[in-house]
Amino acid sequence: MTQDNVTRLHKDPVPDMIGPKPIGNSVIVEGHRIPNMTMIDRGDIVEFVIDNRMGFEFPRECAYTAACFAATAMAVGAGHPHFKYPHKSNQAYASQCVGIEITDDGIKPA
Repeated sequence: MTQDNVTRLHKDPVPDMIGPKPIGNSVIVEGHRIPNMTMIDRGDIVEFVIDNRMGFEFPRECAYTAACFAATAMAVGAGHPHFKYPHKSNQAYASQCVGIEITDDGIKPA
């Protein structure tokens, strides 16, 4: 392989090497980002997409409960007691995160 081929690869990627485009926003429940779940806010309806393959729609007033249920079910399926359970694992589930807000006064926790 020549340097020319490597340079060209970055300019014209092979279609089979391009991964899926993310669908929706990350889902954060009680300060934990839920792996493999995204959310599309459609106003009165909130759609959760699991693993970029399956979408489930919920009325807005049920969305939080549905997200908690799904997050807990996925964590239990992955061998954890709960998505928020503190553990020392090299395969952490629903890692804790902190939201930030950027304002004219600077950066602060959201």
